[in-house]
Amino acid sequence: MKKLLVVLAAAVLSVSVAGAQTPDTLAVSVTDTVEAVLYMDYDSLMTFVGGSVHLSDSVDKAMTGQVEKNKGRRPQGYRIRIYFDNSQNARAVSEQIVDTFKVHHPDVPVYRIYDNPYFKVTVGEFRSKSDAMRFMEAIRPEYPTVFLVKESFSTI
Repeated sequence: MKKLLVVLAAAVLSVSVAGAQTPDTLAVSVTDTVEAVLYMDYDSLMTFVGGSVHLSDSVDKAMTGQVEKNKGRRPQGYRIRIYFDNSQNARAVSEQIVDTFKVHHPDVPVYRIYDNPYFKVTVGEFRSKSDAMRFMEAIRPEYPTVFLVKESFSTI
């Protein structure tokens, strides 16, 4: 949504700059203004445009519709599966792995589930695959059979 506001603000600024320029300097001014706005962060942009952007009814309706459509969706990302097994002692082993992992990595969330017939231990909540791969390579010496899984995250 912030990207959409940036683009809309750039268009509004371009039109306002275009109205104040002669045809000779119009292209340069519009390009300079759009370029300056695109490299601003959200807070700077809101300060630059006076704190508000007025949207047409059709754009506002489209944005509202998109927000409503996505309310039921859960965010997706990557987790790292460090254990899965269905042996007789899989429950005890998975509990032990969860406890050990929490001691070594207290800031990383750990998820232990039973998906018949497997006990699975998955760690992390990464939005990008590159972040997940980086962490996976860091823990590979401790857990040599790790692999990435794409999952939906629960919303809190």
